Amino acid sequence: MTRCSAKSPSGPLPDSSGRSEGPPEDLGRLRRIYRGYAEDPRKRRKWAADNPGNEAIRAELLAAVEELTEDRLGGEVLDVGCGGGWLLEALSRGGVEPSKLHGVEALAERAAAASRRVPGAQVQVADARRLPYENDRFELVTLIVVVSSMRDHSAVAAALREARRVASPTGVVLCYEPRLANPLNRATHLISRRELERGLGPITAQRLLAGLPPLARRLGPAAPRLYPLLSRLAPTHRLTAHAGSAAPR
Repeated sequence: MTRCSAKSPSGPLPDSSGRSEGPPEDLGRLRRIYRGYAEDPRKRRKWAADNPGNEAIRAELLAAVEELTEDRLGGEVLDVGCGGGWLLEALSRGGVEPSKLHGVEALAERAAAASRRVPGAQVQVADARRLPYENDRFELVTLIVVVSSMRDHSAVAAALREARRVASPTGVVLCYEPRLANPLNRATHLISRRELERGLGPITAQRLLAGLPPLARRLGPAAPRLYPLLSRLAPTHRLTAHAGSAAPR
């Protein structure tokens, strides 16, 4: 597989990706959150895909995903909470056949955007807690800052169980979440290692990533040079891998 490009059309970055929640009150909450993002010029600038700091964050995440899963990218892939489809697009550009790429997203307008972005990928409007797939189907399942935005711990547990259920016995689930609490973002909460392992099984590999995103987004043209140092010194997120053979079945 070739290296994925981190550049993509405009849309939220990993820390504001699609949240797959299903009941009407959850969908209303999601729409209010995204409407708030859209109506706030500061937040639009903060999460712009062409912000050099955001490009560096995304490139780092994609490299880690490839490193941990490249031997599984020949099988079917599911991105849970795929948002506008940035990760699906990156995987497609990196060599994964679009017909093997699947995404689920709670908000219909974002699912439609993902379908347009990656022709041939199969994107559905669905709830992360009730995935519309059979057991043991996918070699790779990704949750990119999805569960930390769910409304309570029972919703988190259900989503993690579903991700594990649809992953094959030889597959892997990747979960990318903050490792530090963010008191400035009331729409999210911290997910502990214990909670992840309870739902997905033992962490078989991990990477510490994303050096202080609020600062990274202010680096401007210096981001390519300064971000790697920032990420090494102050990683705020972690990407955990949970292999099928080590996970509860």
